[in-house]
Amino acid sequence: MKNIPFYIDGVRGGFMRVEGIIRLEKKGLYLEFQIKDAVVKAYKSSIKTLFLALEDIDTIKIKVGWFRTRLWIHVQSGIMLEAIPGNDLTQRVFSFKRMHRLALANMVSQFNLAISEIKLKELDQKYRTS
Repeated sequence: MKNIPFYIDGVRGGFMRVEGIIRLEKKGLYLEFQIKDAVVKAYKSSIKTLFLALEDIDTIKIKVGWFRTRLWIHVQSGIMLEAIPGNDLTQRVFSFKRMHRLALANMVSQFNLAISEIKLKELDQKYRTS
Protein backbone atom coordinates (compact mmCIF):
# COMPACT_ATOMS: atom_id res chain seq x y z
CA MET A 1 0.00 0.00 0.00
CA LYS A 2 1.04 3.57 -0.60
CA ASN A 3 2.68 5.67 2.12
CA ILE A 4 0.48 8.61 3.11
CA PRO A 5 2.12 11.59 4.85
CA PHE A 6 0.49 12.91 8.03
CA TYR A 7 1.12 15.49 10.72
CA ILE A 8 0.00 16.21 14.28
CA ASP A 9 0.02 19.86 15.38
CA GLY A 10 -0.14 21.22 18.91
CA VAL A 11 2.19 18.71 20.49
CA ARG A 12 3.78 19.75 23.80
CA GLY A 13 1.91 23.00 24.08
CA GLY A 14 2.19 23.85 20.39
CA PHE A 15 5.97 23.96 20.40
CA MET A 16 6.40 20.62 18.64
CA ARG A 17 4.92 18.96 15.56
CA VAL A 18 4.85 15.29 14.55
CA GLU A 19 5.40 14.49 10.88
CA GLY A 20 5.40 11.04 9.37
CA ILE A 21 3.92 8.46 7.04
CA ILE A 22 1.26 5.81 7.52
CA ARG A 23 0.48 2.76 5.42
CA LEU A 24 -1.73 -0.27 5.66
CA GLU A 25 -0.03 -3.63 5.55
CA LYS A 26 -1.59 -7.10 5.60
CA LYS A 27 -1.49 -7.43 9.38
CA GLY A 28 -1.87 -3.82 10.54
CA LEU A 29 -0.93 -0.16 10.28
CA TYR A 30 2.70 0.86 9.94
CA LEU A 31 3.66 4.35 11.14
CA GLU A 32 7.01 6.05 10.74
CA PHE A 33 7.32 9.50 12.31
CA GLN A 34 9.58 12.21 13.63
CA ILE A 35 9.00 14.95 16.21
CA LYS A 36 10.10 18.41 15.06
CA ASP A 37 10.39 21.84 16.59
CA ALA A 38 7.41 23.89 15.37
CA VAL A 39 8.73 27.32 16.36
CA VAL A 40 12.41 27.65 15.45
CA LYS A 41 12.62 24.45 13.40
CA ALA A 42 16.00 23.63 14.93
CA TYR A 43 15.22 20.29 16.61
CA LYS A 44 14.42 16.94 15.02
CA SER A 45 14.09 13.68 16.90
CA SER A 46 15.27 10.39 15.49
CA ILE A 47 12.82 8.59 13.23
CA LYS A 48 10.59 6.19 15.15
CA THR A 49 8.49 3.33 13.84
CA LEU A 50 5.30 1.85 15.25
CA PHE A 51 3.24 -1.12 14.11
CA LEU A 52 -0.40 -1.44 15.19
CA ALA A 53 -1.86 -4.89 14.57
CA LEU A 54 -5.38 -5.03 13.11
CA GLU A 55 -6.66 -6.85 16.18
CA ASP A 56 -5.41 -4.09 18.50
CA ILE A 57 -7.30 -1.28 16.76
CA ASP A 58 -10.88 -0.68 17.89
CA THR A 59 -12.00 1.86 15.31
CA ILE A 60 -10.76 4.23 12.67
CA LYS A 61 -12.80 7.31 11.81
CA ILE A 62 -12.19 9.79 9.04
CA LYS A 63 -13.50 13.36 8.82
CA VAL A 64 -13.11 15.41 5.66
CA GLY A 65 -12.73 19.19 5.99
CA TRP A 66 -12.14 21.99 3.50
CA PHE A 67 -8.36 22.06 3.71
CA ARG A 68 -7.39 18.94 5.60
CA THR A 69 -8.66 15.52 6.48
CA ARG A 70 -8.42 14.02 9.93
CA LEU A 71 -8.10 10.39 10.96
CA TRP A 72 -8.97 9.18 14.46
CA ILE A 73 -7.41 5.92 15.57
CA HIS A 74 -8.80 4.28 18.73
CA VAL A 75 -6.87 1.37 20.23
CA GLN A 76 -7.53 -1.04 23.08
CA SER A 77 -4.61 -0.02 25.32
CA GLY A 78 -2.72 3.20 25.92
CA ILE A 79 0.62 1.38 25.77
CA MET A 80 0.19 0.89 22.02
CA LEU A 81 0.21 4.62 21.29
CA GLU A 82 2.78 5.57 23.92
CA ALA A 83 5.45 6.51 21.35
CA ILE A 84 3.22 9.02 19.54
CA PRO A 85 2.69 12.27 21.47
CA GLY A 86 -0.93 13.11 22.16
CA ASN A 87 -3.44 14.20 24.78
CA ASP A 88 -5.71 11.16 24.89
CA LEU A 89 -4.63 7.79 26.25
CA THR A 90 -6.18 5.45 23.67
CA GLN A 91 -6.74 7.79 20.72
CA ARG A 92 -4.63 9.83 18.31
CA VAL A 93 -5.78 12.33 15.70
CA PHE A 94 -3.74 12.51 12.51
CA SER A 95 -4.12 15.31 9.97
CA PHE A 96 -3.62 14.92 6.24
CA LYS A 97 -3.33 17.47 3.47
CA ARG A 98 -6.15 17.73 0.96
CA MET A 99 -4.19 16.11 -1.85
CA HIS A 100 -3.89 12.84 0.12
CA ARG A 101 -7.64 12.58 0.78
CA LEU A 102 -8.36 9.91 -1.85
CA ALA A 103 -5.44 7.68 -0.83
CA LEU A 104 -6.51 7.95 2.81
CA ALA A 105 -10.13 7.08 2.00
CA ASN A 106 -8.91 4.00 0.09
CA MET A 107 -6.71 2.96 3.01
CA VAL A 108 -9.57 3.31 5.50
CA SER A 109 -11.94 1.27 3.32
CA GLN A 110 -9.33 -1.49 2.92
CA PHE A 111 -8.76 -1.42 6.68
CA ASN A 112 -12.48 -1.80 7.37
CA LEU A 113 -12.65 -4.69 4.92
CA ALA A 114 -9.73 -6.43 6.64
CA ILE A 115 -11.32 -5.95 10.07
CA SER A 116 -14.63 -7.36 8.79
CA GLU A 117 -12.86 -10.44 7.46
CA ILE A 118 -11.14 -11.01 10.82
CA LYS A 119 -14.45 -10.71 12.69
CA LEU A 120 -16.17 -13.10 10.27
CA LYS A 121 -13.41 -15.67 10.76
CA GLU A 122 -13.76 -15.35 14.53
CA LEU A 123 -17.54 -15.89 14.32
CA ASP A 124 -17.08 -18.82 11.98
CA GLN A 125 -14.64 -20.51 14.35
CA LYS A 126 -16.86 -19.82 17.33
CA TYR A 127 -19.95 -21.39 15.80
CA ARG A 128 -18.13 -24.31 14.21
CA THR A 129 -16.79 -25.45 17.54
CA SER A 130 -20.12 -25.13 19.39
